Amino acid sequence: MKINDYILEEPLPELRNPQVIASLRPWVDAGSVGSLVLDKLERHFDAQDLGKFENPGRYFDFTRYRPVVFHIDGKRETTIPNTYLRYAKTEGDSDYIFLHMLEPHSMAEEYIDTISQVLKQLGVKRFCRVGGMYDAVPHTRPLLVMGTHDGEPMSGVPGVMKSARRRPYQGPTSIMNLVGDKLSAQDIENMMLMVRLLNIYN
Repeated sequence: MKINDYILEEPLPELRNPQVIASLRPWVDAGSVGSLVLDKLERHFDAQDLGKFENPGRYFDFTRYRPVVFHIDGKRETTIPNTYLRYAKTEGDSDYIFLHMLEPHSMAEEYIDTISQVLKQLGVKRFCRVGGMYDAVPHTRPLLVMGTHDGEPMSGVPGVMKSARRRPYQGPTSIMNLVGDKLSAQDIENMMLMVRLLNIYN
């Protein structure tokens, strides 16, 4: 199945109350937090490939996101940077979709619209982006995790700290935040979990 420039492998899996866990590189993937979370969950649940963009060069600059060359059984292979979807069925009430997003360098509006349409086609019920940011936090204390739910600070969740900011954040951000906004407009739950890390290089 093809949605704009995105190809979903057929037949589409029958997923129960699918929930998306997404990461975004490189903007909010400090310490590779989001990437590592998805990789570990995919291995645990034995995730399967679900989809990717047919022509990722429409959206990404390959002098900034570099292709990778490797060898398998003496044969040379090349991986092209892309936005991948994988899925996993569970024994619980919900199945999972894992979304590895890259921040686009061009055609961002088309890119975001396509991702939103793909998730709507898959019947997604909840979207949760996980990641990490560098911050002025002590290394002697437990990691600080902040969370939002439909744009509001998350509270009452074990391990998630309520934001101490007196005013909402204003400043540079990622265009990819519009993915969550579009999903919220479609009555899909939109969540974000972000861990604050000490930047040891400063």
